[in-house]
Amino acid sequence: MSYKIEKPYTERQKVDFIVQYNHNRGLLIEETDTQLIALEPNEIMVNGVPQINPEYETKQAEKQKQIRIDELKLQLEELDKKRIRAICEPSMKTENQSWLEYYNEQIRQIRQVMAEL
Repeated sequence: MSYKIEKPYTERQKVDFIVQYNHNRGLLIEETDTQLIALEPNEIMVNGVPQINPEYETKQAEKQKQIRIDELKLQLEELDKKRIRAICEPSMKTENQSWLEYYNEQIRQIRQVMAEL
């Protein structure tokens, strides 16, 4: 639900409205001929009227997916560094598995998760 202040309003009222809803709450401010409106994140202006954005949920899901992919890429980078060290230091993690095999398996699992996204 958007918030609004109807014209006429003073410059001080306008500034207070912007500070309260944009600066403090991060809402988008739109000004029309008759009012100043603070839109919620899931709202857009259509012909001067605030409406629920039908694409909001899809965009949010895409953002979350991209955040997850970026996190996985960072994990891959860290594992790559560990693999380089494992190549240079041929010690064993367990009796049957080298560190290189261990890190390769972790990387394979991360890549599988990324492919599923």
